[in-house]
Order: sequence, then structure tokens, then C-alpha cells
Amino acid sequence: MFLGWYDPDRKKPARLKLAQAIERYVEKFGEAPELVLTNPVDAGELRTPTKADPGEPALPIREAAYIPRWTFYVGRPETAAAPAALAA
Repeated sequence: MFLGWYDPDRKKPARLKLAQAIERYVEKFGEAPELVLTNPVDAGELRTPTKADPGEPALPIREAAYIPRWTFYVGRPETAAAPAALAA
């Protein structure tokens, strides 16, 4: 399940936007997301350390050109149900 987060504020760093998206995901679903899907430009910004946030990004990043700029999808990929679960 993924949560879409759109924030076009150019003054706000991408890592802050991601932190806000993660916070909302936890509020809504009660668990932490496993990854973020975003535009290649935003992915580059997330991977670039800053003085305020010098470490690694909070989540693994996957980029996709079809995702609009300033849009972040945070969540967990859905796993295929086991065949035994489908038969029940």
C-alpha cells in the first residue's frame, strides 16, 4: 500500500518533504513505509546529503520517469499471496 504525497514548495528540501510523507504514512497506516517512489530529479535530490541532513535518505529510493515532479509515493510493495492462502 502506498501513500501519495505532493508538495510543490521549491523552498522546502526533498528530504523534508519525504520526512513529512513518512510521518503521514505512519499516522494513517500505523506502520513505517519500506521505500519511496519518485521522479528521477527528486530521487537525485534525496540522494544528495545536505548540512541539515548529512546521512543516507530515510528510505530506499526507486525512481520512475512517469511520476510527476515533487511527488513521492511512500509505502510497502504488496507481496503475492501464497498459494495455500488463496486456496483457503
